Amino acid sequence: MNNIKFFGVAGYPVSHSKSPLIFNTLFKSMDIQAHYSRLSAKTAEEADRIFKRLELGGMNITSPLKSNVMKLAKVIVEPSDILGCINTISSENGIIKGYNTDHSGVSVSFLENNIEIYGKKCLVLGAGDAGKAAVFALSRMGGEATIINRTFKKAHVLAGEMNCNAVVFDKLHSEISECDILVSTISSGSESIKTNWFNNKTIVLDAIYKGRSISEAAMEAGCFVIGGERWLLNQAIPAFRIFTGRDIPVNELDKLSNTLKKNDKNISELVLMGDSGIAEDLMSKLQELFKDLEINIVTDVNNAPTGKKRFKKSTIFRVLIINDNPENEKKLFPISDLVISGENGIEDTFERLKVEIGHVL
Repeated sequence: MNNIKFFGVAGYPVSHSKSPLIFNTLFKSMDIQAHYSRLSAKTAEEADRIFKRLELGGMNITSPLKSNVMKLAKVIVEPSDILGCINTISSENGIIKGYNTDHSGVSVSFLENNIEIYGKKCLVLGAGDAGKAAVFALSRMGGEATIINRTFKKAHVLAGEMNCNAVVFDKLHSEISECDILVSTISSGSESIKTNWFNNKTIVLDAIYKGRSISEAAMEAGCFVIGGERWLLNQAIPAFRIFTGRDIPVNELDKLSNTLKKNDKNISELVLMGDSGIAEDLMSKLQELFKDLEINIVTDVNNAPTGKKRFKKSTIFRVLIINDNPENEKKLFPISDLVISGENGIEDTFERLKVEIGHVL
């Protein structure tokens, strides 16, 4: 336990992330003494506090922190400087380095399926950090990228930065119908996209793997669709190498890909660990909130070493509340599914936890 290394993914909300499944499965199969958890953080500063408090060896970054977290890194590794955001930081000999592996998630997802991008008309939905990584990858592979976003100004600015085209959202129907490659990074608004908008020869890469996405409509139209789990896995591969210095065996990747598609579990028990005072107060509030659901809510703040057998059940979700006892928190981290700060009091912690749990129910 003393030699175990800690890693995690920071963002808000972050409870739906399947990154822990990837990393913890690999740690176990490759006999690496490490644990990876979700870190609920609204700001880069909060992510930094969790990173330092738990002495993490590395951290992945998701929405909405990718741009702001750059300021935490002392060294920015290419092409993070071009993209203006990072999704991975690591502590290397005390120096925090920032990386971006999102573009690898795009390019490898196409390459492993022998999909030629050169000269193809490529449409990217969404002008956020994931959209920017997609444009970078497609352009580097020789594709002719166009960005479309509900707010045209944001698409226009990004197109200027990446030297590509931007179109107004009103042209979404015609652009989808005419493109060869479609990369979607949006969930909001995807339900308005109709099956008959698609050309069945279009190849679709969807970043979204939880909640609404365009994948269903694209598959109904006969398109070849690469799901968000594959993008997630392919951006995790270089991050795993950054964290551990090791490559992942091909057979492990194939098994992981299948596991990611199947692993959607409902919570049957919510375990609150860490700050005993906040945990007890939270329990009654959460019991009232989820009274119509079959969720058993308990506090179990000191059971890390002896509770392993019980915690193996995949329907149990273990929340570590960090606030007042760093040493105890480090003991509990290796069985945590989510880390959340209690430093702003019971009401703030409750509201955050309500949002996080709502994303996995």
